[in-house]
Amino acid sequence: MYTVLYRTLVLPFYVRNAGTFLVVVLLAFGFMRPMDHEALITAALGSPALLTGVILLWLVYTLRTVGFVRKALAAPDHLFLQTFRLVPVRIRWSLWLLLVAQLLVPVGGYAIWMLARAVHYQAWGSFAVILLTMAGLLVVGAAGADHRLRHHPAGSLRLPTLSVSLPYWLFFPAYWLRHEPLSLLLTKLLSGLLLVGVCRLYPTDDYDERLLLIGLMLALITHSQVARQLSTFEHRYLILLPNMPFTWLDRLGRYTLIYGLIWLPDWLIMLKNQPATVGVDYMVWLGLTGWGWLLLMHGLAYGREVSPERWQTAVFWAFILGLLAIMFSVPVGVWLAIGWLGAAGISFSSAYRPGFV
Repeated sequence: MYTVLYRTLVLPFYVRNAGTFLVVVLLAFGFMRPMDHEALITAALGSPALLTGVILLWLVYTLRTVGFVRKALAAPDHLFLQTFRLVPVRIRWSLWLLLVAQLLVPVGGYAIWMLARAVHYQAWGSFAVILLTMAGLLVVGAAGADHRLRHHPAGSLRLPTLSVSLPYWLFFPAYWLRHEPLSLLLTKLLSGLLLVGVCRLYPTDDYDERLLLIGLMLALITHSQVARQLSTFEHRYLILLPNMPFTWLDRLGRYTLIYGLIWLPDWLIMLKNQPATVGVDYMVWLGLTGWGWLLLMHGLAYGREVSPERWQTAVFWAFILGLLAIMFSVPVGVWLAIGWLGAAGISFSSAYRPGFV
């Protein structure tokens, strides 16, 4: 039974999120040296507020894994897993704890590192908090998975019941906030941390503006699934939208408003954490570039039958090519032009294609 659960729940999770893990590894060990991690861990062990922030990140990751498991258990292809309810409770919980532990390997690895440093510095209070947190995350993950198993089928997904009339460009943000809050939180949290980290790292050494472009690219990668989510939302709830008499310019304008609202918090974070040696005009150009590239990713992903694995692979290789271009000092103006002109070109060329922008 364990092998079946591993191949249907654990392995697909890592396969589907391989691109995200790769970006995190590149960020954590590409921009930060081991001594930087040691300094961060030492600061967290001595600061309850910073340690709480680390624990909240672990909790967000745990909720993401639990959400994946619950969705997999409710999938029609996995109905055979309902027989797992017949397994005695003690054995079932033992298997859940083992599976959740495997899903939490990234968190567990960093927690072990922090526990080792806590022993070294004799920070026994932080040691106990980290240990209890990891035990709590295991129990939360196992309880969430077992609850879905015992309460099948999952509740159906419905449109929000709104008491006020919303304009079209607020439909998806409202849906995302109410029905997929974990996805929204994780996307914005990762993007915000990346942007803040890059802006704070900029004045610590002899960096140039290419570092900010790399940070912008990483923030955009965290939004790489938004276009697919928007496409799924509109094809499920707004099925007549492709047949509405809108010109390609009208459609582009509507999506520009949607992605402008989605990108606004990240743009404000960049302006708030603007390095002292960088002008406001450059930060404005960066924000406009990010906005345009969100629209470009929308045009490339919207309405296309592309598997998540293939899409993440494409995003990864685009990141590598973009990183090489940044290293060769391609200016921000070129990136801005590519994003906006590319989005407009895709919208124009697909104006008469059913189900597309």
